[in-house]
Amino acid sequence: MRVVVDPVGGDLRTRSLALLKPGGRLIVAGNAGGDWTHQVDTNQLWLTGATVAGFNAGAYLPAHPQVVRPALEAALETVAEGLGEMVIDVLPFSAAVTAHERMERREVAGRIILASGA
Repeated sequence: MRVVVDPVGGDLRTRSLALLKPGGRLIVAGNAGGDWTHQVDTNQLWLTGATVAGFNAGAYLPAHPQVVRPALEAALETVAEGLGEMVIDVLPFSAAVTAHERMERREVAGRIILASGA
C-alpha cells in the first residue's frame, strides 16, 4: 500500500506500517483503540523509506482558524459543481469478507459502509 490512514492506533498501527510499500506513508489520524503507550519502530521507517504523519483536526483547526472558512467555501463550491458525489454501497456486517474482497480486487468505485440491519 502507498498510504494507510489509521484512526485506531495500537497494534493495528504496527500492522498498518508493515503493509506499506517502500516509500509509503502512514497517516495517524486518531487513537480509537485507546492504546496510549504504543510506539512505532523507527527502524521500520528507516529500512522501508516510509513516513509517518499525524493529523488531529481538533488541535489543528483551533490553532489555524483562518483555514476553516476557505476550506468550507471550497467544499461547498465543489459540491455545487457536482464534483463531490460519492458512490456508497451499504452492506450488512455479515458481508465484511465480500467487502474486503471487492476492495482487494479494486472493484469499489466509492465507499463501502458496513452497517447493522443493512
